[in-house]
Amino acid sequence: MTVQPLSTWNATRVSLITATLGAMAAVGLQWGRLEQVMYEQPEPVQEEQRLELQLAVLEQLPSFGFDNAIASWIFLQYLQYFGNQDARDITGCRLNSVYLDQVTQRDPRFFIPYIFVPGGVSYCQGEPLKSIELLERGLEAITPDIQENVFVLALLKALDRFLLLGDIPGAIAAYERAADLAAATETYASFAPYYRRTAQWLRDNPDSLQARFIGWQDVFFNATDETVQERAIAELEALGAEVIRRDDGSIEFRPPGN
Repeated sequence: MTVQPLSTWNATRVSLITATLGAMAAVGLQWGRLEQVMYEQPEPVQEEQRLELQLAVLEQLPSFGFDNAIASWIFLQYLQYFGNQDARDITGCRLNSVYLDQVTQRDPRFFIPYIFVPGGVSYCQGEPLKSIELLERGLEAITPDIQENVFVLALLKALDRFLLLGDIPGAIAAYERAADLAAATETYASFAPYYRRTAQWLRDNPDSLQARFIGWQDVFFNATDETVQERAIAELEALGAEVIRRDDGSIEFRPPGN
């Protein structure tokens, strides 16, 4: 009576061995390409291509149940990549979406990486649609029971749609979603009326100066890097807002006309 379980185990073992050998073959092929790149390109172009190949290898590797750990490791690699400003000035940041896509595919409930999506993908890469795709992945996987401030992902999605795509209906829906998610928590329930008011301003006047002021102010305070903050300040000043820089280094914005 033990023949069937043994057969099942053998089949499983063969599948695992096949998957591992396939992954090793893929790694071997990619490593050969990696060595070729290392000898052909100068830094930091060489480093950019090395990282691209590394990501291609990681995408093909089976996780064997360690998806969360792999996601955390890839995210740490992303922070090093995005934080290397000298290299980004030369090669750009085209791998941002690749890193963040892999992180959130392997661990869609990993909240922190989503906060880096707009700055890295929308503003640096200029791909707000890809940013929205990644943010939606988080919104589908994370509930307020898991992460109380998941409403921030809906807010970031609203800002992408409103400020970068000019998609007013999409922005309104995202603001309403942010309000619903905030209202579902004890800690952030008081934020819900703020997002509902913003949605209403957009309904009443899609070109609302007040709504744009609020939008770019939210971009500034949710930014994860200085470049995006500088963009937000420039946009706010263009709207006529007053930028107040405090002695302690903090910044305050006063709406246009105040």
